[in-house]
Amino acid sequence: MNYIFLIKITLMPLLIAGVTLSVRRWGAGLGGWIGGFPWVAGPISFFMAWEQGAPFAAATIPGALMGALGTFLFAFSYATLSTRWWWLPTVLVSYGVFFVVAVVAFYFTPTLPWGILISVSVLAAVLYYFPKPAQAAAVTRQPRYDIPLRMLVATLFVLILTQAAERLGPEWSGLLTPFPIMTSTLAVFTHAQQGSTATIRIMYGLLLTGFGFLTFLVGVHWIVPLFPIGWAYLLLLVVTLVLNGITLRLIR
Repeated sequence: MNYIFLIKITLMPLLIAGVTLSVRRWGAGLGGWIGGFPWVAGPISFFMAWEQGAPFAAATIPGALMGALGTFLFAFSYATLSTRWWWLPTVLVSYGVFFVVAVVAFYFTPTLPWGILISVSVLAAVLYYFPKPAQAAAVTRQPRYDIPLRMLVATLFVLILTQAAERLGPEWSGLLTPFPIMTSTLAVFTHAQQGSTATIRIMYGLLLTGFGFLTFLVGVHWIVPLFPIGWAYLLLLVVTLVLNGITLRLIR
C-alpha cells in the first residue's frame, strides 16, 4: 500500500496550498467557502473505503455526522472566542469542544436518521447565531514559510488520523473523519496573521458549505456500497459542488 501513502503525502499539501492561495486571491469569506468542501474528510473516507472496504466506510457515517457536528461547533467556538483571546487558547478550547462532542457521541451515537436531523439542526442554529464581522479585514503580507508550514501541519494530521482510524474501528473512524484539520489550519493561521475579523469571515464561509458536507457524508453511507469506489466518490463530489454553489451568494 505504498502508493496509498504517497497519495496521502502529496494530495493533502496540494489541497492546503490551493485553499490558502484562494483565500489570498478572493478574500477570507470565499476562501473559507472553498475550504469547506470535503477536501480532507473526502480523501480520508476514500482511503478507508479503498483499504478496508465500502461497508466499513458506510458504517462510519453515523459517527461521522456527529464528528461533523463537533466541527461546526469548533468553528462557532473559535470565531466567538477569537474576539477575546489569541490563537493558542482559542484553538485549545475549540478542540476541547470537538472532543466533548466526540466522546459523548461515541457512547450515544444516534441512528442515521436522528444523526441527520441533529447535525442539520445544529448547523442551522450555528449559522443563525454566528458572529458577524463589522467590516472586511485588510489582507496582510504573509511570511514565505506560511504555505509550507500549513502543508506540513495538515499532512501530519491526515497521516496520524488515517493510521489511527484503521485500529480504532468504524465508530472512532467515523468520529475522526470530519476532524477539523482544514478548519483549524485556516482558523489558526488567519487569526495569527490577520486577526479576529478575517477569522470570523473565513469560519462563516466554511460553515456555509456544511449542508453540502453533510450530504456528502450521507451519500457515502448510501452510494459507496452500490457503485465502484472511484465513481461513487466522484459522483458525491459533483453533488457537493452543486449544493454548495447554492450558498455562494450568501458569502457577502
